[in-house]
Amino acid sequence: MNKMKKLFITAVALLCLSGTAVAQRHVEFLWRGFYLTGDVSYATNLNSSNESGLNDTVSALMPSFSVGYQFRKEAAVGMGFSYLADPTGAFTQIPIYAELRSHFMRSRLTPYGVLQVGYTLPVGTSSEPPSTKITEGGFYVGFDFGARYAVSRTVAFAAHVGLKVLMDNHVQRSDALNVPMLDDAVSLYLLTGGITFYLGNK
Repeated sequence: MNKMKKLFITAVALLCLSGTAVAQRHVEFLWRGFYLTGDVSYATNLNSSNESGLNDTVSALMPSFSVGYQFRKEAAVGMGFSYLADPTGAFTQIPIYAELRSHFMRSRLTPYGVLQVGYTLPVGTSSEPPSTKITEGGFYVGFDFGARYAVSRTVAFAAHVGLKVLMDNHVQRSDALNVPMLDDAVSLYLLTGGITFYLGNK
């Protein structure tokens, strides 16, 4: 009898453990409601050549924040902004954008994609001649692809790679004697990689 009791308790314990494991595997981030994201990416431009009209190499941190609404399990819309912290100051700018996020699976770990469309605001300039200054911002578009892991219904982390295109309409440069020159439509093609923190509202 004691042997049967032990077997029964062992079976119940194993069932509970397997049920817990299954439940953990099926934890998913909220599928309806508001959310916040904070992201830190490292960006470097792909087009530092004379042919593109850009002789500069931009390697910088690009933090971003967004707020959005998850209206179904696979899709969310939001808006946000980034800050391209160019160490030279020449191409420091703030993209402001609307975004669409799509999470492709209804599971704890899911691949996802992000599309961002907006406009960049110039805020920086290099200080020493020859100097570079964005005098008019322009169109911005960004793509991210990665994977998100749900810690709980309201907390998740993600890792991603992406491409950002910043099309500045006018970039003013000066030579060594600080004589200004004007280049039109200088674009940055930034390869990015980073991590994102999600915080949702129940």
